[in-house]
Amino acid sequence: MKARKFQGHILPQYVYVKKKIYLYFAKDGALVKLPSDPSSAEFFAAYTECLKGEVTGTSNRTFGKLTQEYLQSDRFKKVSKDTAKAYRSKIKWLLERCEKVQVKKLKRSDIISMRDARKDQPASANKTLIVMTVILEHALDLGWISVNPAKGVPKLDTNSEMRLPWTDAEIEGFHELADPRSSLVLELCINTGQRLDDVLSMKWSAVKTDPLAGYGIPVRQQKTGKLVFIPFSDRLQAIMQRLNNQIDQKGSDYIVVNSHHPEKKLDKSAVQVPMKAIRDKLNISKTLHDLRHTCAHRLAEEGLSNEVIMAITGHGTAAMVQHYCAAAAQRRRAADAIKAMNQKEAA
Repeated sequence: MKARKFQGHILPQYVYVKKKIYLYFAKDGALVKLPSDPSSAEFFAAYTECLKGEVTGTSNRTFGKLTQEYLQSDRFKKVSKDTAKAYRSKIKWLLERCEKVQVKKLKRSDIISMRDARKDQPASANKTLIVMTVILEHALDLGWISVNPAKGVPKLDTNSEMRLPWTDAEIEGFHELADPRSSLVLELCINTGQRLDDVLSMKWSAVKTDPLAGYGIPVRQQKTGKLVFIPFSDRLQAIMQRLNNQIDQKGSDYIVVNSHHPEKKLDKSAVQVPMKAIRDKLNISKTLHDLRHTCAHRLAEEGLSNEVIMAITGHGTAAMVQHYCAAAAQRRRAADAIKAMNQKEAA
């Protein structure tokens, strides 16, 4: 916020301009919006109340109230269905700890303490930190605080939580027990590297031959909004043809058919439940989301660069792909080192 002068008027102590058009009283953690005309009687009345500490409308500015405001905001309405579900889960955890805390009293040390309360699950702790940052950013927009105390708080290291790809034996075992639709979902996830929700959104009418990428499908990723074109490998095309011959399409345009409502996209739970039952029977601890990692891992084993892998999976940053592919990359570098040593000894 910039201070001191507004529309030719010298501003009194503790009054600041925000976004060039709003006036705020800011003192001791309190942030109160004032009338926009600094020469008006309404402005001076509100300013006097603030100086006396008679700031109205701030006593209920608790974290619980803030989350209510956030969940009703356009900011929250714009996130995807899956993100909204994940956010609500983290918000529930946060409310159990700070529902009645005044937002203006939250300090950076409080945010770090809440992050570290879940340090045994670094990935979950980092997601909680993200949600806290987003919610407090909303408090900033509302004028409840002048600084977001969660902004800049570092995430925990998650390198120890290395994701493991599905093994060939696990994939083969899954297919032996799975129905054709579950097998199709598994192969689409592995061979396209897309999230389950995006796989279930794929339609036959969207499949086409791209002049550069070949036969495949454009996918608008629901989590990121990013548009990527996913080529279908010869292997995937053969699998899709074989499995679809075993599935009654019922005239549906969806590649993964909703047998009860062919005109509608299949709900995730309709595949998650039966596929989890198979994983449990085979003692496979990996998740469906790990199929996305399996795709990235396989591409890394082929020696493809992070940039090329990102073009397939649609990951936002090379760091995310690097996290997925670190194990494959390490083995490839180790193999190259041994090969070089062998060649030197043979020379």
